[in-house]
Amino acid sequence: MKRTIFFDLGNVLIFFSHQKMCEQVAAYCDFDLNFVKTMLGQYGDPHERGHINSQIIFNECSRLSQKKLNFEMLMKSLSDIFEPNEPVISIAHEVKRKGHRLFLLSNTCDAHFNFALSQFPFLKSFDGYVLSYEVGARKPEKKIYEKALEIAGCRKDECFYTDDILPYVETARSLEIDAEQYKTPHELVQHLSTRKIL
Repeated sequence: MKRTIFFDLGNVLIFFSHQKMCEQVAAYCDFDLNFVKTMLGQYGDPHERGHINSQIIFNECSRLSQKKLNFEMLMKSLSDIFEPNEPVISIAHEVKRKGHRLFLLSNTCDAHFNFALSQFPFLKSFDGYVLSYEVGARKPEKKIYEKALEIAGCRKDECFYTDDILPYVETARSLEIDAEQYKTPHELVQHLSTRKIL
């Protein structure tokens, strides 16, 4: 019986744009766009692992810009990059209505997740969150999947996981977690229906 369903966040439940992020940060800080892409590219991995937080990025941007920046404005520039994938959100609501538990399993940082949580109320209906910056590991590392099972309190045979990135799905499968790549809402419904989740 599949009682716990893990959803990836980015490009499954909500779409995002790294290009928009870089353009907004460049405009707010008055930085060159290519400089911002390089800088945020360097910060991306440690930020998503929780090795650095958004305050450190704010401090560095303030130092480099030599301007009096506002923390909340910079965080909005960094994080106002999401659009809801309404069909998949509806599917998640139906999965929840059927009595299953919902968990996020996401590579993300504190700024992005906090912004998404404030903008998309449906995320508050999830039973828990497995976030790379909180557990100190990123997909496709095995540790984050092991932490997901621990946080959700479920066995491998009790859960299902969907993600748009195939290598992340393949690692889950290598750990005997039932997983499918997300491609379209229609295919997701088929995957869930086959497993009697919907």
